[in-house]
Amino acid sequence: MGTNLRAICPINKIEIQSLSGRRLAVDAHNHLFQFITAIRTRSGEPVKDSGGRSISHLLGLLPRTANLIDQGIKLVYVFDGLMPELKARTLEERKSLKIEAKRKYEQAKEREDIEEMRKYAVRTSRLTPEIVEDSKNLLQAMGVPIVQAPAEADAQAAYMVKKSDCYAAASQDYDMLLHGTPRVARNISKASRKSRGLELIVLDELLENLDITQNELIALAMFVGTDYNPDGVKGIAFKRGLKLLRKNTIEEAFRKVAPELEWRPIVDLFKNMDVNESYSVKCNPPNKDALYELLVEKHGLSEERVEKRVNQLRRNYQG
Repeated sequence: MGTNLRAICPINKIEIQSLSGRRLAVDAHNHLFQFITAIRTRSGEPVKDSGGRSISHLLGLLPRTANLIDQGIKLVYVFDGLMPELKARTLEERKSLKIEAKRKYEQAKEREDIEEMRKYAVRTSRLTPEIVEDSKNLLQAMGVPIVQAPAEADAQAAYMVKKSDCYAAASQDYDMLLHGTPRVARNISKASRKSRGLELIVLDELLENLDITQNELIALAMFVGTDYNPDGVKGIAFKRGLKLLRKNTIEEAFRKVAPELEWRPIVDLFKNMDVNESYSVKCNPPNKDALYELLVEKHGLSEERVEKRVNQLRRNYQG
């Protein structure tokens, strides 16, 4: 999930109406992970169809997307591509944690401890290629555009917002800011006309408040630890990191507190990661036949549930 920058971010509380008529670049993997983590049985197992295939992602993605569109928000989902080599250690550590969680889940299962089973089952969550492919097929059938990033979706979303093809990125991941995303919308899962949970973080406000540059923001995150240097720098949190950067150049700061750290490739990766420049954000009308084939025939959702969403999408399709 990257670096938690909340402590230093100016948070703007917004209402859902402020996003109406605007397009959001949705961090697809970030949102799908929310669904497969939250939508589970009492014992923590993913919800499955009659064929034993997980459908938690579909049960979350269909209504959330349709409801956001119902609020007048335009969406384009951005999918991760290949992860940078610098992220290998972070990914390996996450894998190890999932293996340990799986072991503890099996132990809880033997004890028939439902609470512990759910606790550890959630920690084993992972996005399989099948879940990602299913999600892409669902979105395309709904008429919602998707963009495949060559690397991190964060960098792709940042590019799309900078190009003014999207108003903001929608993600819980603060790394969006490190990639230079001008605006990041958080908590869109809580979007409703009565919601007070939506937040908007504006990058320029963050940089102005801290009186730092984008490069210095990346350096500050590196002191604490990023996906590309997960250990950070021992003894350096945000407060001390800011003092260092105000008295020294980035190079001088790292030379003083972490002379062994290869910091330049990490800054370069955040700022110059490969992106897909050939994409479309055009919406299409919902394809009822494709939705029924995927959701009803393949995964066994009720016709009534799918019909409701088809009508909702048709009502809001603007071409």
